[in-house]
Amino acid sequence: MGDLKVSLMATCGDPQLIAAAGALGCFEEDSSAKILEGLLALSTEERDKKCKAVLKNSFGMGHGSVGDQGIFIFSIENLPRSATLQLCLPEFASHLQQSLRRAKPDRGFYLPKKIIDDKYISIAWDILSESFEFYQEMSAAGIPGEDARYILPLYTKTNIQTALSARELCHLRAASNKDVTPYIVWFVVEEMWRFAHEVAPYLFEDFGANYEPLAWYPSSQLFADKNLTMDRLVDKYAAKDCKVALVYQPWLIGAITARTIHEAVKNRNEAELANLKHIHFEFLVKMSLACFHQATRQRTWNQSVEPIYDAAQADFDNPFSRMFAPASIKRSDFADKYREMYMKMMSLYIKLIQRNMPRSEAIGVVPHSLMVYDWIHVNGWNAIHAIGKRTCEKAQLEIRHIAWAMAKYIKTAMPIFEGFVEPQCVTYGKCPEKDPCDYLEKRKRKTVKHDGLHID
Repeated sequence: MGDLKVSLMATCGDPQLIAAAGALGCFEEDSSAKILEGLLALSTEERDKKCKAVLKNSFGMGHGSVGDQGIFIFSIENLPRSATLQLCLPEFASHLQQSLRRAKPDRGFYLPKKIIDDKYISIAWDILSESFEFYQEMSAAGIPGEDARYILPLYTKTNIQTALSARELCHLRAASNKDVTPYIVWFVVEEMWRFAHEVAPYLFEDFGANYEPLAWYPSSQLFADKNLTMDRLVDKYAAKDCKVALVYQPWLIGAITARTIHEAVKNRNEAELANLKHIHFEFLVKMSLACFHQATRQRTWNQSVEPIYDAAQADFDNPFSRMFAPASIKRSDFADKYREMYMKMMSLYIKLIQRNMPRSEAIGVVPHSLMVYDWIHVNGWNAIHAIGKRTCEKAQLEIRHIAWAMAKYIKTAMPIFEGFVEPQCVTYGKCPEKDPCDYLEKRKRKTVKHDGLHID
């Protein structure tokens, strides 16, 4: 696969031994630490036999928490962004990813074998190369990197560090082993699984129950073949052409009051913070794939996303209806060229499909500016913490606008959140950023104009 490289950087000790000791500790008088000492005192053959039996009858029978005790940390180099979108979907995996703002044209892009073997390869190569050249041209002219990147294809190469448990790796592997999933995604996940299996084979035996989809905490499925619920939601709200819609009124329970929120936030009362998780807000948000990449890493938001294939088809049926263009580009001399480049890349996708290219292999040529609908559940704690992070002046502009719109809906639906669904500097009482902005000073005025929105 060219220069793509998967490395297992570290594990939490001996993952299968620790998981086995923990499983035994649920039923024995001794602590798992003492049990581990006993396991280590056994011969290698006896220890392996014991671990295999224990894991088969615990994790292998569907006791997922046992698999959660085995942690694996991977470094992956030069994989396409389309693959990292899949890696970031399981909510209980954790990631540190190279920013697309740091993309360099000389890093290049990935093309799947099916495109390379097709006679259309030269046209595909030229169009994606042109998108990188256009990115460089905009950057050199002063367009912020966070805005210029929208025109880069999903096949742009990047690096990522990923930490996940044995349970989530099994989850990710099963979710990626589907015909509608890009081959490169399957390949990367198989490499991760292969390395983990070498280190802890008995954690990854196919005992059956640890591959039961109902046993995993469900994650969004960007590469799904279909999503009937999302179809209905999109049909209902797309006609309104709104980027953020409150699709379900919160459950207003009398136990949560303004005093509750004050106690939770001002006094850092975790018991009250936990109570806020029982307040619910549901949003349908239209966002670019670049923005979705950020949103899906907000692991405490429950999300369901429109299949990317449906989004691409919707744009083909109604050109530019799914194109996101940052304000800095709209106002620049690059606006027309941006639309032209977007159309070239979307047309390339359609032409590849018409040449009987699998959707899963063609989809990587679409730009990050393609918009999808994301159904987001935000609880009361997220309303304070996560939205506080995303409304910060340091947050990327698109998700910042979305967060401000969500904040406005929340405060309108439940006025007791007024003063708490704010940028993190307001909520925390201080700015945690290295270079603070002057938002706190601005807020002293009666009205603050924030990115086109007036926040009282």
